[in-house]
Amino acid sequence: MNALNNWKVEPYISDICKVVLQTLIEKKERKDQLDKQMKLWAFYSSLMGCLSLIYLYGFKWNEAESVRAAVASLAGDQMVWFIFVYFLLAGVQWKRMKKKCSKADEEFESIRKEIVERGDDLWPRPDMWNNRHQVMEFIKSEYDINLYHK
Repeated sequence: MNALNNWKVEPYISDICKVVLQTLIEKKERKDQLDKQMKLWAFYSSLMGCLSLIYLYGFKWNEAESVRAAVASLAGDQMVWFIFVYFLLAGVQWKRMKKKCSKADEEFESIRKEIVERGDDLWPRPDMWNNRHQVMEFIKSEYDINLYHK
């Protein structure tokens, strides 16, 4: 966001455009942050799932003589209950993160589409309109946000 202040975009954008672009960049950073957290939860859950399978199959299942003894052994084991609670909480957290991520993505996309649709309002003067591609190139290269089309 500070890059807009440091980069010399003043002659190419209006005050309204600057505020809208800063909001767009903030929404993009928030979306990326939530996406990263969601992927981290998925990785931790997968890792815990692999370790749980190793624990259950390697240590618990081989100790039991029958299926009934295995189930009884699993029901009384604190580690199995910890695994169950972890997966329950991880599932709830992942679902929350997914909902937040999709909401952030919708907000980001709506602002991005608004910029594309309202280009005339954001670059009102002809000299601004003719140089808008420089701002769009900067946003594309710096933040990976495409403002050329919907």
